Amino acid sequence: MSNQDDQLARFALAGQARDVVKAWVDGAQVLSLVTALRDKGWTTYLTEPRTLDALTAFSGLPPERVADLVGALEANGVVTYDETVQLTESFAALVADDAYIGLDDALDQSELLTRMVRTAAEDPGPLPLSASDALVTARATGGKASPVTRALYDKLFLPQIPELAELIHTDRFLDVGCGVAGATTTLAGLFPDLRGTALELIPTVAAETQRRIDALGVGDRVDLKVMDARDFDEKDAFGSAFWAQPFFPAETRQATLEMILRALRPGGILFVQEMEPVPDEAGRPSYALRKLVAQGWGVPFGRTAEELTEEAVAVGFELIRIAQTDFGRMVLVGRPL
Repeated sequence: MSNQDDQLARFALAGQARDVVKAWVDGAQVLSLVTALRDKGWTTYLTEPRTLDALTAFSGLPPERVADLVGALEANGVVTYDETVQLTESFAALVADDAYIGLDDALDQSELLTRMVRTAAEDPGPLPLSASDALVTARATGGKASPVTRALYDKLFLPQIPELAELIHTDRFLDVGCGVAGATTTLAGLFPDLRGTALELIPTVAAETQRRIDALGVGDRVDLKVMDARDFDEKDAFGSAFWAQPFFPAETRQATLEMILRALRPGGILFVQEMEPVPDEAGRPSYALRKLVAQGWGVPFGRTAEELTEEAVAVGFELIRIAQTDFGRMVLVGRPL
């Protein structure tokens, strides 16, 4: 290959990399734009159709700037624009009060993860996770109880693990590492006879959880305890339990499982969800970034259903089955009779 041919080949290779960087930049720009307009109230305002003149008056920006902003939002699938401007159906559903995880939570999480990834490249130590960061994470992963969430559970999730509904009718339910208790409060809305206890370590998160419990009027049936799950000492008291295992550091996991084993009555069932299974090639880039952050926080990432089963069996549980659900694989292990 001649020197000129080599230079042309290098130019083409650099062009491929520039295209990748351009895609990163485009995504970052859209995220920044939507976040800024969310902060200015646009995403709430545009749940109803608005004229450009009305949007201009609302924003206080020049008409030409508003038209360009609308054009950018339309091109990226956030709004539709004919004679009026409004959110697309999908973004309107994401902004709605009954969204499982809403736009605000998704945007706040994106800001947190972006900061964490940069910190991982700059600081050799563990990634810091403040109380406010923990709340952002809890809100963006736990979801909230709403008619939408109850429909998801009732029509999709619970028919695939009928053991949970059966046990809720007869025994107490334990939510270990509840976060904002999206699962427990949703179940409380579906089952008036649910009697649950939820354990959360971080007071800031627990305060939001209690607010949601009170707002839903289920405080008489859901008892929130702010404590290290390893210190919970009720024995033989629960028929079922759920463990939010992705948020438990390696050094706490065995003792937590031992506590759950003691807390369940003989024959009680622990439900453990497989999170972050190894993705296909298209999902690998974002998976690698999430793994970087999770392991920087000191929590195991991407444990398979089989690995979760091994953890539970090692402390005395017995495998019942691994269920395939619309929310991923769920491990069911029981305390021996």
